[in-house]
Amino acid sequence: MHSQCSWPISEDLSLQTKRDGRDFIIPLAPPIFVTPDNCVDISAFIRSGENAFSVVQQSDMSDYMFILHAHHPTPVQLSYLASYRKRHEEWVKITRAFCTSEPTESLWKRSQSRS
Repeated sequence: MHSQCSWPISEDLSLQTKRDGRDFIIPLAPPIFVTPDNCVDISAFIRSGENAFSVVQQSDMSDYMFILHAHHPTPVQLSYLASYRKRHEEWVKITRAFCTSEPTESLWKRSQSRS
């Protein structure tokens, strides 16, 4: 998928939805987060069953076309996900290195027995 699109910059367009009972407003003019393909990924808000979204425009957007497109992840999206997972796994390894088990004997006893 190759997206040669431009996003409005008027700050007058948003996508409104709910996830886990909480309201979310996703700015689209311009969007805060875009995929490497310059799309807005709303998959985090999709659940099995019925999903509801509202595109709210507060000014004339007749120069733009908005499309909801369901597709399998693109190679660029899969590459980004693999990179994210690798960085996350490295972070987990680093944080685990700081979490060592407690010594089985008291450090005070150990230092007193050496004196």
